[in-house]
Amino acid sequence: MFGPTGDGRTGDRLTIRDVARDAGVSVATVSRVLASSATVSAELSERVRASVRRLGYTPHSVARSLASGRTRLVGALVPNLANHYFYALLKRMLHDAERDGYRLIVADSDESLVAERELGANLLHQTDGLILCSPRTPSNVLRQFVGHGKPVLVVNRVVEALPLSHVVVESYPAMRQLATHVAELGHHRVAYLAGPVRSWHAKERLRAVRTLARRGVDLVTLPVGATMDAGHRAVPQVLASGATAVLAYNDLVAIGVIAGLAERGVRVPADISVTGYDDIPFSRFVTPPLTTVRSPQEEVGSVAWKAMDGLLRGDRPGARTVLAAEAVLRSSTAPPAAPRRG
Repeated sequence: MFGPTGDGRTGDRLTIRDVARDAGVSVATVSRVLASSATVSAELSERVRASVRRLGYTPHSVARSLASGRTRLVGALVPNLANHYFYALLKRMLHDAERDGYRLIVADSDESLVAERELGANLLHQTDGLILCSPRTPSNVLRQFVGHGKPVLVVNRVVEALPLSHVVVESYPAMRQLATHVAELGHHRVAYLAGPVRSWHAKERLRAVRTLARRGVDLVTLPVGATMDAGHRAVPQVLASGATAVLAYNDLVAIGVIAGLAERGVRVPADISVTGYDDIPFSRFVTPPLTTVRSPQEEVGSVAWKAMDGLLRGDRPGARTVLAAEAVLRSSTAPPAAPRRG
């Protein structure tokens, strides 16, 4: 049995015809109002919306999408959902998208180029636009995404050759600040645990730590990755390198390193200093609290959604928003231990 409808009667579910009858307008006018069409006068639009409220009518989302030609869905593709950085970014993006009447479909490529290409194409077929967070995909695939004719926004990567809008956090200045901090503590041999090869941020951070050579620091670069397990596995190489400080690609790698060092009785920072990047919540609660770079995760999510919303409304692609990061000095860095005598 059907329950009471919004106008107090029982029977079938309310339809758009009921709203049209109550408002004294055509069904087509109601459809245009519900699709937020600018062709309806303010007076008629308010009359229809008043009827919608009075009757308690809820438009069927699929029918509304068919009528407007829009899904009110946006795809968001990330390389690693296990990284809290992307969780925080997406949480903010989801909140702002819902506020504006959109839903996000989130997909995780798990650092796979093949998956990123396939997921990106699938999302573009299902949604009104695509947000690519730290994409690893080569430019020719991004060009294919743009060729779909739907809005594409790139977060935390710069692609100069394509008509894309970007939202990026500057990695280089903050990572250089962190490298300088380690050098000023007196470390002369430093290990850098490099991130994913195709990551734009990884390249920017590597470019920053290479400035240590100007200070006479011997830099050992180890290809590691972006996960805690990767950092944990790298500990034997770190110890074999003779480095007295470790600059990790991100906080997850740094936390894995700290755990691996503790298992071997190596003290941080008394025996070796360790830094991260991102300032995920865990970084404050590891022992010792992690020296890192704070990246404005929630702000990135909010700014990214604002940019995508603009593209969906007809803004021309190509705008670039640049956000700043900052070094956060905690207890995982200290001057190197004095060499033991005799």
